[in-house]
Amino acid sequence: MDSTLGIDIGYGLTKTYNSLGSRSFPTVVTSMVPEETFGEVKPIQVNGEKFLVGEDVMSKWVIDTRRTGFLGSNAWLAPLAHAIVLNGLDPEDMDGEKIVLGLPPGYYSKDVARKVVNTVKSSSFDQDGKHYELSGAEISVIPQGVGIYFAYQVGSSGGVMADKNIAVVDIGHYTIDMIFCARGKYIEGATTSMPLGVSLLLDDICAAFYRQHGWSINHHAAQKLLHMGEITLFQEVYRLEQITNILHAYSSKVAATIDRYFESLPAEADIGIAGGGGVLALQGNIKLQHKMFIVDDPVIANAKGYYHYGSGR
Repeated sequence: MDSTLGIDIGYGLTKTYNSLGSRSFPTVVTSMVPEETFGEVKPIQVNGEKFLVGEDVMSKWVIDTRRTGFLGSNAWLAPLAHAIVLNGLDPEDMDGEKIVLGLPPGYYSKDVARKVVNTVKSSSFDQDGKHYELSGAEISVIPQGVGIYFAYQVGSSGGVMADKNIAVVDIGHYTIDMIFCARGKYIEGATTSMPLGVSLLLDDICAAFYRQHGWSINHHAAQKLLHMGEITLFQEVYRLEQITNILHAYSSKVAATIDRYFESLPAEADIGIAGGGGVLALQGNIKLQHKMFIVDDPVIANAKGYYHYGSGR
């Protein structure tokens, strides 16, 4: 079995990648674990604390993944543990397993990365009667967005990128993270993170839909409305008159933010790369002063890049 696993714990989705491909699940965590009723409940126990993760969560007691205390908590470790199980790893596979994680660039520093590594390696978890110790795993932590850089580098046919200045825009669920790599070196002081993720667009769609139809919809329905132009509720088809205007307003704000970032860089960027789930919403709807390339599989690009970083490819 492949000994490297890239795990991107995002605000909206947790994405994983290894040589067998990609897997993802909602980054939804709750410590409210119900008793078994009609279906089997399979909690994951992290450092003695029980959680439900991903598709298993049907609860209003969802932990806020945006709070500052989430990173490094047992609740944050729960999606990591779920990702390990989801990829078919057993407890005996943990020794020597290379796990590469990312941190938002606004949080990232070598000191914070070191603390996260220590937190992960000192943790253990249990599921389905199996006990996992992470002390023997090789844990690496790099800034989110750098994964997109490595994913693009592996898939690029443009030759060596180490001598180029590359700006990366990671359009996520809650934030847009931007990083700069000058001649292959990550520039720590040239990063920024803005609360302009695609969730703002989905919030506006939900609000406009309620004003027009008097129905409340969630982000999942708003995404379907955005990509398909209509949704079905109680066997009735609904559309949204304002969706083009909403998308244009959001795209314009994002474009202005990205253009300002490019203009603030310490050196001119040779290449601009875009990745993250929000790219799918903006593709074909955003006009930038600077040309940007969209990485293959933008949703899982960070996880794929983490994998390539860990495997040395």
